[in-house]
Amino acid sequence: MFKTRFFSILALLFGLLPCMSLTAYAASVSYVDGNGTSQTVDATELESTTTSWTDGSWYIVPEGGLTISGRIAVSGTVNLILRDGAELTASEGITTTGATLNIYAQSTGTGALTATGANGANYAGGNAGIGGIGVGNDASGGAGGTVNIYGGTVTATGGNGAQCGGGGAGIGGGGLGYRSSGVQGGTVNIYGGTVTATGGNGGQLAGGGAGIGGGGN
Repeated sequence: MFKTRFFSILALLFGLLPCMSLTAYAASVSYVDGNGTSQTVDATELESTTTSWTDGSWYIVPEGGLTISGRIAVSGTVNLILRDGAELTASEGITTTGATLNIYAQSTGTGALTATGANGANYAGGNAGIGGIGVGNDASGGAGGTVNIYGGTVTATGGNGAQCGGGGAGIGGGGLGYRSSGVQGGTVNIYGGTVTATGGNGGQLAGGGAGIGGGGN
């Protein structure tokens, strides 16, 4: 009787395992604020599928680093902590249009972010590494939003424009298509860390994007 009941309990526990959530939970972590003071906050570890960064959230790069393949969309105000010794690779870049992204480091400042905007297609401009998405012909949009960098190593590269499309900024606006308007670089404040920003090349008769600033047109 005892053995039967024991194995029944085990079977129930193992049966529940597939339903258990593997979502990363918030944990208390440290970061260095804009005054150079160490602070502690509850932050959620990023996962490879975390492409929507929501308003008011704090995220941290996991140990060992991470690659997020899809373009990341920031809404509202989002805070990113670059964990010491870890790199976040945003292989399709980060959109900050109409939003604010604050980037912090930890105590040694060895965390890194590499963001690369995609090239434009069908006459559209390239995407910014961090900022706006490139727009097509006779279109508008793609503004850069607000990016505040307080520490870490940030490398941002804009995508190239297609045909008549302009190059995307490294950090700032997306590239413009033919007869397009309205793309602005947004606001970029650098308070610390090491930042390398390179604009993408423009297509035929189109300009390249700024390292930091507006997209090409």
